Amino acid sequence: MEHMIQPQIPRLTKTNYGNWSIQMKALLGSQDCWDMVVKGYVEPENTAAEAALTNEEKKALRDALKRDQRALYYIFQAVDESNFEKIAEATTAKQAWETL
Repeated sequence: MEHMIQPQIPRLTKTNYGNWSIQMKALLGSQDCWDMVVKGYVEPENTAAEAALTNEEKKALRDALKRDQRALYYIFQAVDESNFEKIAEATTAKQAWETL
C-alpha cells in the first residue's frame, strides 16, 4: 500500500503573497487541482441538466467537485485567521483564490 505524505502547506502572511502563491500553485498542481483554481468548478444549472448527463459526464463532474473541494481545503489551511475570515464564504477554490 502506498503511504500518503501530507504536504507541507505554505502559510500566507501580510508580506509573502508572491512567494506563497508560487508555492501554492506548485502544491495544488501536485495534488491535481490547480486547474480548479484557474477554471473554477461549474455546477450544473439544475437537476434536469444534471439528469441529462451521461454516467461518464456525471463521474467527471463528481471528480471535478472533489478536486475543487481539495483545492479549497488547502487554501483554507494556508491562511491565518484574518485571511480565513475574508474567504470563509467561498464555495469554490477559484472564489477563494480571487478574493485573496
